[in-house]
Amino acid sequence: MSGQNLVVLRNNVPARDADISIEPRKDFELIRQLVDGRYASADDLADGLAKTLAGKSKAMQAAFAVHAMRKDARAVFTTGEDIAFRLLPLLRLSGWKGELFSVIHASHSPKWQIAARLLGTRRVGGWFTVSRLQRDVLIGKAGLPVGKVHFICDSVDAAFFDPAKASGAAEGDYAFACGLENRDYATLAAAAGQYGGKVRVQASGYFPQADAADAGMPANLEINRARISWTELRARYAAARFVVVPLNAVPYAAGVNGLLEGMSMGKAVIVTDSPGLADYTGLDSLLRVPAGDPARLASAMESLSRDPAACVEMGRANREWILKHATIEQYAEAIASHMLGRPAE
Repeated sequence: MSGQNLVVLRNNVPARDADISIEPRKDFELIRQLVDGRYASADDLADGLAKTLAGKSKAMQAAFAVHAMRKDARAVFTTGEDIAFRLLPLLRLSGWKGELFSVIHASHSPKWQIAARLLGTRRVGGWFTVSRLQRDVLIGKAGLPVGKVHFICDSVDAAFFDPAKASGAAEGDYAFACGLENRDYATLAAAAGQYGGKVRVQASGYFPQADAADAGMPANLEINRARISWTELRARYAAARFVVVPLNAVPYAAGVNGLLEGMSMGKAVIVTDSPGLADYTGLDSLLRVPAGDPARLASAMESLSRDPAACVEMGRANREWILKHATIEQYAEAIASHMLGRPAE
């Protein structure tokens, strides 16, 4: 089938290369370039009736927009199941002959399992997961065929999150944590109270909510809720003694971005032993701690603070692993290869 390839987002973005000196590149932009595609999003929805039916849902608006563009589309890629599961029935009902590809982040809930089972895989070129546990849910519980569900290692822009790019950042004496998705900052705060060193958290307004007060927090715990630039974030990683990724134990890859960023920056990393991250946390160069255990987390932090040589060696191994397995180029190429009919696996 001839036609163009679409990369579907909630809201459109400029089709340009990111300035890697300012911010990391987006995986979907690399995918768009590799498949010579164009963006489609909720911003492209023009039909009045479709807008009414979609309501305020950006995912539904994007689905209707792609439905209107389907005749010119050979393959469609969406960045998540929120759009894909809404779009697939629309494309099927229209008699579309192309293929839909999508990342599926979290299929463990009964709602998504039922949706995946009912939708099946007709007109699906491939579902991609960044967790083998999620892949196994789609195959074992949703009943999808093995050949349609692919595990792909999640990624980081290692060219941006490169310690050499932040060589001017003076090394600090703090442990650093950042991120939002299923972070267990309560356990980190309790661990900080048992740990002698400084802990800095980049919470971006979410610790645990924008108007939260610091009353009762340990004195050695510094929380920044103001948003910072990507280069500032990179500098904070670079200056940290080591990185902590405190998580709730969940069955999907929550926390993977923070984990991979810290590893890419050549840092030793302490990470919660969450089942959704099992594909990433079995390395000797990482320290795993049980979920919800402040004493074990504090002990791990103390051990790294006392052994700077170990931090250097663990960080070197972590950066090396990223370059071999988890770069944004590898991730984008794997998805683009499926879309172009030449999968590498």
